[in-house]
Amino acid sequence: MASQGKDRVSNSPTSVQGERRGNLPFSNERFYYRTYGLNIESQLELPELPAIPPCAEPDVVVLTPGVEDQLEDATFRKGWLEMGDDRCQITIEGIARYRVEHGQRILLDRRVPRGVDPVADPGDIRLFLLGSALGGLLHQRHWLPLHVSALKTPGGVWAFTGHSGAGKSTIGAWLHYTQGWPLVTDDVAVIKPHEEEPYLHPGPPRVKLWKDALAALGIETEGLVRDLTREDKYHLMLNKGFQDRPYPLKALVMLERAEEGESASLERITGVDAFKSVMATLYRPEMGNEFNTPAGLMRECTKLASKIEVYRFRRPWSLDDMNTSIQPLLERIMLEQDAGT
Repeated sequence: MASQGKDRVSNSPTSVQGERRGNLPFSNERFYYRTYGLNIESQLELPELPAIPPCAEPDVVVLTPGVEDQLEDATFRKGWLEMGDDRCQITIEGIARYRVEHGQRILLDRRVPRGVDPVADPGDIRLFLLGSALGGLLHQRHWLPLHVSALKTPGGVWAFTGHSGAGKSTIGAWLHYTQGWPLVTDDVAVIKPHEEEPYLHPGPPRVKLWKDALAALGIETEGLVRDLTREDKYHLMLNKGFQDRPYPLKALVMLERAEEGESASLERITGVDAFKSVMATLYRPEMGNEFNTPAGLMRECTKLASKIEVYRFRRPWSLDDMNTSIQPLLERIMLEQDAGT
């Protein structure tokens, strides 16, 4: 009997030839995982994802053959990204090349130019696979991947978003560690528009925090994985107690920085402002515009904004005042709990 999360397949000449490219040993194992509500079969081991028993009909397959340097018949080419014909190709210099096709499979090629290291770090390869490559696949399915940190609070699932550096991971981790609220997801989660309720399907169970946030929470950096692009940011895995199950999204909170001397405040927003906040939350929106349509994205974001509560939360940036500045947020969540009881 195969162990949970992996199985063996036939050792065909084609698969051997494809896997040997890149100077890494061939493995005839298949590994099985679940994330974003998708069952994944992978030739590459993905320890960041919850393992599942082998399944006969996975939603997504991750393979490791050779991939052409450019995406054929691409209609969009800009730097690291090429898109066209319900496919995209992501090339990360020194790491790997990823071809994502029809929302169903990802082809990974490790034969890219590198410096002195002949083989990229496996963790770096998985970082972009689980990030931009899976993000493209979700858009190809016409789903809504959202760039959020979300928690299961007493008042339902609340998600936090904002521009880069707005502190969504920081506030999510802060509420998780100080209030004991389960973290549903950090970085990316997905809404499936065909579902009647706006269920939030979690992505990989990890949190990315800046060094100062870790220090304020009393978490040591020793043993943590350093972010590839930001040396003072670290990854924490949350496999313990993590449940890969969707929850109805109650509220989306847009984070903003308060002016000096301004007190923290939480404001409910509706209409066009709520719609704009949802649109601003989309992960890799350039992929959404390619694989959906601008009109389709506007329609689905408008529908989502009408089904959830949307807030603007302005707070001082100092972590020293975090327990004080989150009070308006805590009070609103507790009111939602009381209203639901």
